[in-house]
Amino acid sequence: MKLSIHIRVLILTVVVILIHITLATWSAVTKSPWSDEAWFANAAWNLAYKGKLATTVLETKGTNLQGLEQHTYWVMPLHLLVQAATFKLLGFSLLNLRLISIAFAVLALFSWYIIVERLTERPDVALLTILLLATDYVFVMGSSFGRMDMMSTALGAAGLAAYLVLRTRHLSASVLVSQSFVAASGMTHPNGGVLFLLGTIAAFIYIDRKCFRWTHLIAFVVPYLIGGILWGTYILQAPNLFWAQFVTNGTMGGRMSGLFSPFAAFKNEIVNRYLQSFGLAGHSIGHSGPIRLKALILVAYVVGICGVLMTRQLRRHPGTKVLILLTALFFVVLTIFDGQKLSFYLIHIVPLYTALLSLWVCTAWVSRQAPRVALTVGVGALLVLQIGGVVYRARQDSYHKGYLPAVDFIKQHFPEKATVMGSAVLGFDLDFDRIVDDVRLGFVSGKRSEIIVVGETYEGAFKDYQQNEPQIYQHIVELTTRKYRRIYGTDTYQVYVQNSPELDGLILRRN
Repeated sequence: MKLSIHIRVLILTVVVILIHITLATWSAVTKSPWSDEAWFANAAWNLAYKGKLATTVLETKGTNLQGLEQHTYWVMPLHLLVQAATFKLLGFSLLNLRLISIAFAVLALFSWYIIVERLTERPDVALLTILLLATDYVFVMGSSFGRMDMMSTALGAAGLAAYLVLRTRHLSASVLVSQSFVAASGMTHPNGGVLFLLGTIAAFIYIDRKCFRWTHLIAFVVPYLIGGILWGTYILQAPNLFWAQFVTNGTMGGRMSGLFSPFAAFKNEIVNRYLQSFGLAGHSIGHSGPIRLKALILVAYVVGICGVLMTRQLRRHPGTKVLILLTALFFVVLTIFDGQKLSFYLIHIVPLYTALLSLWVCTAWVSRQAPRVALTVGVGALLVLQIGGVVYRARQDSYHKGYLPAVDFIKQHFPEKATVMGSAVLGFDLDFDRIVDDVRLGFVSGKRSEIIVVGETYEGAFKDYQQNEPQIYQHIVELTTRKYRRIYGTDTYQVYVQNSPELDGLILRRN
């Protein structure tokens, strides 16, 4: 009988993961590339095909990101190394970049099943958790995005899962294995590393503090020593560049501002991260349809948390206490240490919200604390809402309807070696070596290109320059109205060509 239960759980888990892979892949092939993906992919591309971890596509003159064209230090290295290996194995493409995130999403789903099952001792709660997580809009978007966040959170979750699985067999081994995963998470992105480092420490203190031995501390430190030595070896190639790049990125956009103003950080966390991500920010008010419906997802999370806290048998359960502790810890850390309040960092805490919601729903179902019809309708509506958001975004197909036509126009009308000043995302299809990503259009560097491509990122920067740096804005207007002319325009991309008889001749010959 036990074997049949395990088999059914395994089958259902596989089905859930296949659902997620389907949604994430659909999103991955229809979503336009983003600048972060291209900047990091450029470094990995250079490593894979030129043997040097350098970011050559980004213009850094006049910034503090010194030496990116020699060494890439501004981000943690592990995701870049995995990218380079993937490109060597599968070839370079935007989809292959995003497949890395999809693969690690599978690891995250397995890990969260184990975490929830071990803490609650209830397979039904674990299954519902990964079902809701696999279809969660934030999670699917992270899984189909070529940044390092999914890899970082998956490795961190794997570390927590490893600790919970191995702790009863050999506590020192559980510490060593779990911290190896967590160290790898930190070498992928600091946010994931810090969250799961503190999370695994908190779980250990709560569950196994009475079993602590000094050998556990040694096991804890070893992975970080190894990671530090490996990364330090690369840093020592140009420590001055490392310091300039890493500090610049670490303070960019007010990342650490919460340390100096925690009350403002809490307000910004609610307003700029949660309300904006779930359709309740200023730009969403007055809009109808899908944007405002996202608020119901946030309501569901709040209901789940409140339901657990208000149910005596749950809040007194040791495993539930760990889940509540981790949720509170992650919320505080993200509030204080992430001043940018970017929505894609929700990927670290959404699994905990989902776990608490699932725990309350399953408990309310069994105890009939709430009508089963209402619970079924509520969970079904949440699934429809989450999947509907993914489908809505995928059907917009910004990749094929916006990005690809602009790239194809450039390929058809310009020589292959014509230089392009525009977002690094163009490098996925036009070759990074011909792209210069400079939103100031050469104002500082003095560089000129034969083609200028203006997309969403550049338009946003131009508006900022108009308000805050009028000299740069005047330079941009001068270029795009007098020295270049627009020959292609859509809602998402505009292409400008330099006024040059020689280039006109080349374009005519290609046509």
